[in-house]
Amino acid sequence: MESRLHEHLKKQSLYWLKGKVTDLCANEVKLFFHRKRVIADALGINFKRTESRIIEVKVSREDFRRDEVLHSSFGYHSIANYAYLLTPTGLLSLEEIPKGYGLLECDDFDNITVLKKATKNPDPILSFDFLIKRTAQTATNAVLFKELSKETKDQTGGSFSRGAKIQLISATCPHCKKRKKYLVTIDQEEVPCEGRGCLSLIPLNRARVHVITKYNKRFINQLKLLLRQLET
Repeated sequence: MESRLHEHLKKQSLYWLKGKVTDLCANEVKLFFHRKRVIADALGINFKRTESRIIEVKVSREDFRRDEVLHSSFGYHSIANYAYLLTPTGLLSLEEIPKGYGLLECDDFDNITVLKKATKNPDPILSFDFLIKRTAQTATNAVLFKELSKETKDQTGGSFSRGAKIQLISATCPHCKKRKKYLVTIDQEEVPCEGRGCLSLIPLNRARVHVITKYNKRFINQLKLLLRQLET
């Protein structure tokens, strides 16, 4: 079963790829060659440069050591023009990184640092067109799944956002990596993590925060009125 940290770093890998002027990127891209099946944690495509980049996420030394694809002749570096390992800070040393691979580290606040640049593979064993096709298929499936998920979410359409003093946010704890929803004031600087067993305070000015909706005084007054009606 995939850990929460591994899933979290896969998402951060897409942000990093997009920042590298990547035109198309996706998580969990399934690739097939020489009767081998490989799943790239993240794959990015740059059309202008005709380049592909693969990121493989490792969150433990055990995971790093047992990855047969990483250490084989048909590894990630042979599939794309560039291949990177993305790990939490301090997991691996530069001496441990296989030849050709780059090393990226992600800190507790999702800042990614390039500790080692990847060496370009000018002749990947998979064609650029094939990598585009597989990445596009995966990205499309992810978008469709996301759209279906939206149907289950409560959305106000910003009906109570004007002059709002309170907002509903989702935030990721930099320590336990759990993403939860929190009701906070507009200028609130931190909030206690609601993850089970985590007692950390989440600094809202540094953590990854998404505002879901906002509530103004009109909403609060209407809510109070409804509560009084329920009590009678």
